[in-house]
Amino acid sequence: SDLQFWSKVLPKHFRAWQFDIRNMKNRDKLVRATPDLLDEFRGLKRQAAIIILDRDKDPCIQAVLNSFDPVTLDAARKQPMTERFLHICVAIRKIECWYLADAQAINTVISGAAWESPADTATCSGKHEIEKLLQSRSRTPIGYNEIDFAKSIAPKFAPRRAEIRSASFRYFWQRVSTICAA
Repeated sequence: SDLQFWSKVLPKHFRAWQFDIRNMKNRDKLVRATPDLLDEFRGLKRQAAIIILDRDKDPCIQAVLNSFDPVTLDAARKQPMTERFLHICVAIRKIECWYLADAQAINTVISGAAWESPADTATCSGKHEIEKLLQSRSRTPIGYNEIDFAKSIAPKFAPRRAEIRSASFRYFWQRVSTICAA
C-alpha cells in the first residue's frame, strides 16, 4: 500500500524529481537492508535516501531508531541536515494515521463519511479507524483492502492539509520538501 500511495503522491507534488520507491515488505527487512540500499542509491547518484517506517507498537521513536546499526544512525544524524544523505522518518502508528490527517481526502474517498481529524492523528488507531469509517458507510460488511485504499486516497491527499494534523507526517514532508528545494 505504501508503494501505491507514494508512487502517486510524490511525483504529483514534486514534478521535476524522480523517485525510486522500494517496498521492503516489513520493518525488520527494511532495517537490515538499509546499508545496502544506501550504497545502491549513492552508486545511482541519488540526491538522498529517505527511509519511512511505522512506529507500530514501539513505545517511542527512539525505540524504532535503535533498531538501526550505529553507522546507519550516524549517517542519519549528520549535520547540517542539508548535507545529510540519509533521512529516517517514523510514521506514528502506521501510514493510515497520515491518511487520517487529511479529513477532506478521507471524506471524499469514503463517501458520506464525516471524519474530523483530531489535533494530531498520532492519537488515532490508524487502520482500525478507517475500517470503522468504511463499515459505518456500508450496509454489508466491507473488508479493508490497504492497497485499494492507498490507490484511492493518493490522488485526493493534500500534504499541506495533513501537515496540520500529524507531527510525524509534517516531519517527513518537510524533509522531502527541503531535499527537493536544495
